[in-house]
Amino acid sequence: MSAILAIDTASPAFAIALALEGSPEEKPRVIESVSDFTHTSLLAAVEEYLRGVHLDAVIVVRGPGSYSGLRAGIATAQGLALAQGSLLVGISTLEAVAVACSDDVVPPLTFTAIHPAGRGDFAAQDFLGRVPQGPMRISTPEELSGGSLAGEEAGDLGAQEVSPRERVVAALASYRRGSLEPASELTPIYIREPNVTTPRRPFGPAGAQGHLPAR
Repeated sequence: MSAILAIDTASPAFAIALALEGSPEEKPRVIESVSDFTHTSLLAAVEEYLRGVHLDAVIVVRGPGSYSGLRAGIATAQGLALAQGSLLVGISTLEAVAVACSDDVVPPLTFTAIHPAGRGDFAAQDFLGRVPQGPMRISTPEELSGGSLAGEEAGDLGAQEVSPRERVVAALASYRRGSLEPASELTPIYIREPNVTTPRRPFGPAGAQGHLPAR
């Protein structure tokens, strides 16, 4: 049986959704972790889902989001697509948020999709329905205050919370609607550089490199 798989690893908890083609089930099968995940646990969940299933397409959320999580999700998606000869498709976290909370209303609503960006800030992007209305940006909670918001931790700001489960189902729906194009390879979307710095001096007062054995 053929299927379409969506993977979302932009948050500490991952979510995956599987839609079986030709299945009488209207809703996709969804599984999500309840806490911080590892690449191993993600692969185990995917393997459990894909027994006896051929993938026509793999959709993955590209970020913004967790630095290591996005890398794990994209690597898994690219590996599956290569192994099964499937289409590879990416969607941004904020676009998935927009699809998850946008109804087919006329006229479409204007709001800001958000996702935690670390240091208390948020990745943010304005949307008119499902259509972006400008680039992604970094915003503080104060800058977002009073606006129409949706996304992860938006509930803490008195707005619409959107979970990884809702995002991954939205990513799958967006592909099935024909809104996403396949790609040969994907890279993560980072709204800011990882919080990693270069040591000011190498390993100790004199530098351990001077004490390494000769090779």
